[in-house]
Amino acid sequence: MPLAIVTYKLIDKVGMPHVINLVSEMLAGFDTAQLDWIKLLPLDKTALLHGECTFPGATPGRGKHYGYRLRASVNVLMPPPYSFDHWGRIPSAKHPWGWVSGEQTFYFDDLEECAMHTLSHECFHFLSDSKQIDLQNTEANANWWADQWLETYRGCVDEGGQLRLFC
Repeated sequence: MPLAIVTYKLIDKVGMPHVINLVSEMLAGFDTAQLDWIKLLPLDKTALLHGECTFPGATPGRGKHYGYRLRASVNVLMPPPYSFDHWGRIPSAKHPWGWVSGEQTFYFDDLEECAMHTLSHECFHFLSDSKQIDLQNTEANANWWADQWLETYRGCVDEGGQLRLFC
């Protein structure tokens, strides 16, 4: 894969460059011209994670136009185990897609996996809203997408967070 020119800012405030760099690599095949930044930040509340995809618009008060902004925050103080309940694709033979949207528990081996899943989830919202993928912009689809990218991450990272050169 040729190197992509990144025109958006990558901001890592939790010391997980392998996570944010892999997300950037996975976005290389998409049009990121409208993407302003991707941030990975610490979270110091009682929640494990929080993510947000801000759609293009104008800032209140200043009126300055901005593009897509992706943010994931992970609780760097929370001890394992790491799990999170959210909407997912629940298998169902009764529905034409083979699944329904319902509550699902997502498990992560470490905070890096949690960060990867959360950023990937927000990338889905960006890609779906910008019409770069043909999937409805739902939480269940975003978590399904994040599961796929998390599996890629697991195949590209050695224990301890060392990103492999080729994966």
